[in-house]
Amino acid sequence: MNTNIEASVGDDVLRMQGTQVLVLGDLILDTYVSGKVGRISPEAPVPVVVEQKQWAVLGGAANVAANIAAFGGKVLLAGRIGKDNDADRFMGVCKELHVDASAVIQSSSCPTTRKLRVMAGYQQVVRIDSESTELLNANDEAFLEKKVQEFMALKGPKALVISDYGKGVCTTSLLKNAIGLANSHKVPVITDPKSLDMKRYSGTTLIKPNLSEGREILHLSAPGTHYPTFDDELEAMCSAVLVHSGSRNVVLSLSEKGVTVRGKDVDGPAHFESMALQVADVSGAGDTMVAILAMGIGASIGTSRSVQLANIAAGVVCAKLGTATLSASEFLDAFKQKTEGTQPEKILGRDDLARILSQSRHSGNKVVFTNGCFDLLHAGHIETLQKSKSFGDILVVAINSDTSVKKLKGTGRPLQSEGDRARIMAAMACVDYVTIFEEETPRDLILKLKPDVLVKGGDYKPETIVGAKDVVSWGGRIEVIPLVPGRSTTSLVDRSKR
Repeated sequence: MNTNIEASVGDDVLRMQGTQVLVLGDLILDTYVSGKVGRISPEAPVPVVVEQKQWAVLGGAANVAANIAAFGGKVLLAGRIGKDNDADRFMGVCKELHVDASAVIQSSSCPTTRKLRVMAGYQQVVRIDSESTELLNANDEAFLEKKVQEFMALKGPKALVISDYGKGVCTTSLLKNAIGLANSHKVPVITDPKSLDMKRYSGTTLIKPNLSEGREILHLSAPGTHYPTFDDELEAMCSAVLVHSGSRNVVLSLSEKGVTVRGKDVDGPAHFESMALQVADVSGAGDTMVAILAMGIGASIGTSRSVQLANIAAGVVCAKLGTATLSASEFLDAFKQKTEGTQPEKILGRDDLARILSQSRHSGNKVVFTNGCFDLLHAGHIETLQKSKSFGDILVVAINSDTSVKKLKGTGRPLQSEGDRARIMAAMACVDYVTIFEEETPRDLILKLKPDVLVKGGDYKPETIVGAKDVVSWGGRIEVIPLVPGRSTTSLVDRSKR
C-alpha cells in the first residue's frame, strides 16, 4: 500500500478522474426482469417468475464507460448499436449516466446486442440473448478510426480501452490502426480480449484476460504440458500471454484467487488477494477493473498501484446485484475498510476534499464537520468524535495549523506538529477525513465543504459557533456535545508541569 502522505489514494483518485478515456468495443444493453417464484409451471418443469421490476444498464464495452463516468472520469464511448427500441433505451441510459456517446454508430443491418436476465431475488433463472456478430463495414470502420484520431489530438492525460466481446466491432484492421494511433501519441492502451488470436492486440500497454482465457492461450501455446503447482501454471500463462500478444504487461484476473500482474512496467511479479468479501453477482466486475486500470495508467500512477486499486474496485462491485458501477466515494470507503487504510487515505487538502464530499453526497451520504487544535488527544476528544460520527455518515475533522494554534494558544503551543496531529486523528476509526486549515477560524473551510451537520463541544453556544448561520442557511443543523469534566489539553499540560 502507498504510505506516502503526499501521494495518498485520495490524490490518486482525483488524478484518475482527470484522465480522458476512449472506450472502443462491443456495446451491450443489459436488461433485467426481477420477481418472485411461487410455483412450478404446469406446462414444463420450470419456475414461474411473477414480474415485479424491470430495468436496463449498460453492458460490454459500455459498462466500462459507465464505470468511468460513475467514478467521476471523462469518457467517450465508441461502438455500434442498432436502430431499434433497444438502441433508444441504450442512448437514454448513456445520457442519464453522462457517457459521451457521440462516437456510437447506429446500424440498419444489426440489432442492438441485448442480454435479458430473469432474476428471482439474487438468483438468475434464465438469460436470453439477442445479437449479431456481423463485422463492421468499411464506412463504419472509417468513422470509428476518425473518432480515435480526434481523441488522440486532445490535450491532457488520456487512455484507450479496447473492450472486445467478439460481436464484430473489434476488427483486426480497426484494432491495428487504433492501437497504432495511440502508440504514436504515447497514449496507453488497455485491452480486455476475447479472441484467442492475441496478435490482434499487438502494441497494447496492458492486456487483461481472465483465468479461463489465460488457460486457453496457454493450451494453444503448450498443449498437454503438466504444471506441478498452480503458481507454475500461473507463470506459464503470463509468459504465454505476453509472448503471443506483444503487450508490455499482463494482468490476469483469477476470480477468488485475486489478481496477478507481470510485465515491463512492474518491478517483478505482483499479486493481490481477492477483495470480494461478499459475492452477489460477478457480472461486470471485469469491466470495473478495466475502467480503473485505464484511469490509473492514464494518470501515470503506476501499473502495480493501478492494479491494486482496480482489484479493490472489482471486489466491491461483486457485492452488487447485476452489472454494476462504482462511485469514487464508494471506492474510498472500500479502500479504507479493506486495506485498513488510516493516515494517507484520510488526510486531504480542502479542494480535493470538497470534490470527494460532493460525490459522496450524490450517493446519499450526510457529512458531519467538527474542528479543533487536538494538540493532545484525550478522552474528551474521543467522546466528542464518536458522538459526532453518530450524526451522519462521513465525519470530517478540521485541524488548526501550527501557525493558527500559536495565535490561539500562545507561545509553547502546539505541543505536536500539525502533521503529527493529523496522523493521530486519521488513525481514529470514527474519523473519515482530516484536513488542516491555516485561518484563525474554519469559516472559509465550512463554506467550501458545505457540511450537513456542524458539531462543537459544550463550551460553545449555537449562536457563537463559527459557520453556524451558514450551515443552517443551506438546510444543515448544529449539534453541541457536552464536555467531559476535567478533560482538556490545558489541564493535562498543567498536570505534567506539576
